[in-house]
Amino acid sequence: MTSKRNSLERDARVMRLYEQLLEIEQRLIPTGLHVFGAASELQEKADLLRMVASFDRPENGSRALPKLVAEALRIENYDALLHDSSPSETKELIDGLVSQAVQKFCESGADSAADWLNTQADVDREKSLPTFLLLTKVAEQLDSNTELDSLLSALRGEYIEPGPGADIVQNPMVLPTGRNTHAVNPYSVPSQLAFARAKHTAAALLQRCLEEQGHYPRAMALVLWGLDNIKTQGDGVAQALWLLGVRPVRDALNRATEIEVIPLEELRRPRIDVVLTVSGIFRDLFAPTMALLDKAVRRVAMLDEPFEMNYVRRNVQEKMAAGPCNFDDAVTRVFSNAPGNYGSNVNFMVMDSQWETEATLGDLFVTRKCFAYTRDSRGRSVEGREAQHLMNDALSRVEATYQNIDSFEIGITDVDHYFEYLGGVSKAVETRSKSRPAIYLSDSLSPQVKVRTLQETVRLETRAKTLNPKWYEGMLKHGFRGVAEIENHVANTFGWSATADAVDPWIYTEISKTFLLDPIMFQRLLDLNPHSLRSLMKRLLEAHERGYWNPDEDVLETLRDRLDNFQLGREQIA
Repeated sequence: MTSKRNSLERDARVMRLYEQLLEIEQRLIPTGLHVFGAASELQEKADLLRMVASFDRPENGSRALPKLVAEALRIENYDALLHDSSPSETKELIDGLVSQAVQKFCESGADSAADWLNTQADVDREKSLPTFLLLTKVAEQLDSNTELDSLLSALRGEYIEPGPGADIVQNPMVLPTGRNTHAVNPYSVPSQLAFARAKHTAAALLQRCLEEQGHYPRAMALVLWGLDNIKTQGDGVAQALWLLGVRPVRDALNRATEIEVIPLEELRRPRIDVVLTVSGIFRDLFAPTMALLDKAVRRVAMLDEPFEMNYVRRNVQEKMAAGPCNFDDAVTRVFSNAPGNYGSNVNFMVMDSQWETEATLGDLFVTRKCFAYTRDSRGRSVEGREAQHLMNDALSRVEATYQNIDSFEIGITDVDHYFEYLGGVSKAVETRSKSRPAIYLSDSLSPQVKVRTLQETVRLETRAKTLNPKWYEGMLKHGFRGVAEIENHVANTFGWSATADAVDPWIYTEISKTFLLDPIMFQRLLDLNPHSLRSLMKRLLEAHERGYWNPDEDVLETLRDRLDNFQLGREQIA
């Protein structure tokens, strides 16, 4: 019996490892920096086009190639298969056929690819051809670049054609580059498509919470950014509404200005209390959306429903019963910077090493982001009223924090704003609730919804980018700037240690082995950018000094010796 149990546990571990390897292999990553005025490189196209072809594009009359293949092979319940995270031979078969079809397209064009898919998988040529014709247009636009021409036109004061702002995979119409980026009508957010997508994401997020915590979270803190919600037409906003259990109602002009409560019989779960941390750009661009979110929270708080099915009402009633607090204060959930201010500055404090305890980072976050944006019971607007005590109280009930990732180009170790916001609010929750919250991220980089913990996401990005030769060699092609990008990734990874203690020690060890302990790589970095190399060594030593990493003494001695050589001006190594 014990032998059988051990065998099953071994098989389960092997399967989890296989899933992780497959995820890393299929992860779409940039293999170099964008060069202004230069077209995309040929080898990047196939993977990018495959992802573009994985989504239905009703606006172009084209369908996702994986769905067409599944239908032709008479595979039932493809949507269920798509959202099942476990690997399967059927899924591999479909993915393999799609990859080969896109490769055939890159080699021979749309007609040949459609014919090949018809021969190999019996996909109707007339059904697949519109998708390949869309890929033809995308490929042509990737081959061209008008950025320099547009820059010169702008300097001459001429008109620059506008284009949508988004990720190429989400909206291929962002091509060609070199156009002005236009935003969206804030009254249209969230779009109907974004609200439909958010249903699956919110369900997957709550299911993950339920599986790991054993219950639905009493309250969640969500991060909403302006540019991300522009690119996705309001995915983050829609997810917040789904968690509350409401849907937007549109008027005759298609403006989302009202909300409708989704009945509990339809929702089939409790309504989740949400604390919304809004960026300064979101505040400036989406004032009507902030009003919609505030209205949704108020409406849910006033519903006559059992506490165990309406966590917003329960939390508001408990706050009012605990002491002198009116309904308007107890229901405040939308927070941002003071008018005219931006950011939490948590990133600056971490990067400059200007903090003694992690609690300081959470306190700074609340100090910067505790300004309430709401309306009172009389309908009067409250914009930017400092309400630190209200934010502290709301965060004290939070059990999970969450943010959506919307682009394959920029992840949580590419820029410091992710740990500035999600890390900052998570640390603020930890110090106020006296318990570390579960931290989740979701991405819309593939058709299936994927919700990961922060630790899983850090590991994935580290393996897919920072430690991936395909990624860092692509960066090193850019010389000085490429080394700076590598150092930037390591610094942002360190930011997740500071704000959430979410970085496994082995990550720092492997970074050291890859970039600093290898004499050949060390010399390359030294020749290209000694300044960033010095910062990289100092950051790893700081990770040790702050208790995030405890390597072997010989590793520390090597790093210290090389850093000392920098201080003495003896940068060359033997």
